[in-house]
Amino acid sequence: MRRHRFIRGQAKRLMTFILVVFIVMIALINHLVRPVMESATTNEAKIKAVNIINNIVIKELGENSVTYDSLIHVSRGSDGNVLSITTDIVKMNLFKSHIIEKVQKELNGSNSSSMNVPIGTLLGGNLFYGRGPNVNLRLTLSGNISAEFKSSFQSAGINQTRHQIYLDVETDVYTFLPGLGTATKVNTNILVAETIIVGTVPDMVLNAKQ
Repeated sequence: MRRHRFIRGQAKRLMTFILVVFIVMIALINHLVRPVMESATTNEAKIKAVNIINNIVIKELGENSVTYDSLIHVSRGSDGNVLSITTDIVKMNLFKSHIIEKVQKELNGSNSSSMNVPIGTLLGGNLFYGRGPNVNLRLTLSGNISAEFKSSFQSAGINQTRHQIYLDVETDVYTFLPGLGTATKVNTNILVAETIIVGTVPDMVLNAKQ
């Protein structure tokens, strides 16, 4: 009888020990793997978000035949020098709103994407980086979009100024994996239009557009 009690006691202690070891191993693996998963999903989210934004802007530029002259009007004096540079606010705001709407829809409506990460990479360290079988992770995106036009003036030679119009798009992208959610800020600048302005451009005009 005592022998049976002793054996049962030993079995219980062994099971408790195995359970504790298992919990410690899970906690250790989670401690090692979580930062790597966050980094991997953050990088993937940035790449995907930038690709979505760039593709939509390029498509909109082509479909709406957006050019420098359709957005900007350069007024000159009798001597040919620049008096003012004005923007078509209505067209620019309309273009910007289309971009925001389509990027928002694409991000929030995009299907889950998969990414493969070697198990050695998830465990961290240089020794096992890139080694072992791949672990498949499913990534879902959502985000909020904002966009603003910005101008850049650069000298392009004697009495020549390069004027570039950029659309600065910023989004907070949220990524979701089972048991893991991360947020990252994505910012990208897309050249919308540019031209070379021939003639003297007064500093007051340059300062007004920057």
